[in-house]
Amino acid sequence: MIGYILLTILVILIALLFIPCDFYGQGRITEDIHLEWGLAWAGGLVSVRWKLPAVQQSGAMVRVGPWVNTQAKSQPPIQNSSQPESAADDEGKSPKKPRQRQKPNWKVFRYVLDKQVGQEVMSLVGNLWRSLRLRCELAGDYGTYDPALTAYIAALIALFNNNRQKLDLNPQFTHEGIDLNGVVQGQLRPGLILWDASRFMLKRPIRKIWWTMLREGKKNDRRNKNV
Repeated sequence: MIGYILLTILVILIALLFIPCDFYGQGRITEDIHLEWGLAWAGGLVSVRWKLPAVQQSGAMVRVGPWVNTQAKSQPPIQNSSQPESAADDEGKSPKKPRQRQKPNWKVFRYVLDKQVGQEVMSLVGNLWRSLRLRCELAGDYGTYDPALTAYIAALIALFNNNRQKLDLNPQFTHEGIDLNGVVQGQLRPGLILWDASRFMLKRPIRKIWWTMLREGKKNDRRNKNV
């Protein structure tokens, strides 16, 4: 009986992972940035929406990495008031063994640079991109300080302009500035992403990389224990 209950719960959890989650974003970018994002799961059963006002008016701060305590930096270092030990005490202590530097694993680099690995990575990226069903509409004017750079950007935009990405952008060669309005829509299925990622990790070229890293890690642990 318990086995059937656990199996039912597992099936329900797997089914929940494959329920699509729709996302969208819209906004305008000029000298200020105004954005609005939203997520809707299970056809809107659970939805979240938030807005980003102009950057100059926003009081939020985003930081990557640990916060640094500036007060602790301004304080002078604490001096040790204890007297230094005598030379005789230093001679009695056994010197510390220098830590051995770990040599780079060239096998992993050889596997990473393999042509088949690149093909598998590009295949994964393509599957993830198609699974998002991304639709983008962007319109407006843009210009840079250099007309040649503006022309280069216009050529790149033309490469990505297709049925799903509608880009109606007008380059301005006479002045510098930006005024863009856009909408982005897509769909996210966590179960499908996990399925593609699992298949990617089990492919033979990719399996060689992480399997070699695991074996080398175990060998290094054994060496450190023997030292």
